[in-house]
Amino acid sequence: MGIYISIIATLVAVIVAWTGYQQHLLAKEKFKLCLFEKRFAVYKGVHIFLTHILMKAKVDMDKLFEFRRDTQDAMFLFGDNIPEYLGSIDKKALDMWAKEEEYKDLPAGGERFNLSKEKLRLSKEVMGELPRLKDVFAPYLKFKKWK
Repeated sequence: MGIYISIIATLVAVIVAWTGYQQHLLAKEKFKLCLFEKRFAVYKGVHIFLTHILMKAKVDMDKLFEFRRDTQDAMFLFGDNIPEYLGSIDKKALDMWAKEEEYKDLPAGGERFNLSKEKLRLSKEVMGELPRLKDVFAPYLKFKKWK
């Protein structure tokens, strides 16, 4: 009888250990999914902001603040390259907005033309980030490397 109790106890211990291990694996996968969702939300926020600039050819301060809100957690979710990348987009967008504010009340002529030209250059740079976006974020969003 004692041997049966030992076998049953060992079997129960193996089942408990296996269940615990499976729970560990499940928790690990859930963590990856949550991290992916948070990272994808940052990607989506950048995509929405750049698309808005592309459609309007200008920076709306409300959209800039939405962009900042949507991407504020990037420093905790990604390597250093993503926050730096987002900072460069933010700076160019803010410069773009400032150039437009500077020239909007100026009369037609040299200074307005130069500011407008600079805004156009910045617009092209910011809008050029949209096709690059997938490549920049891809290393952090591919499921293939998590398998």
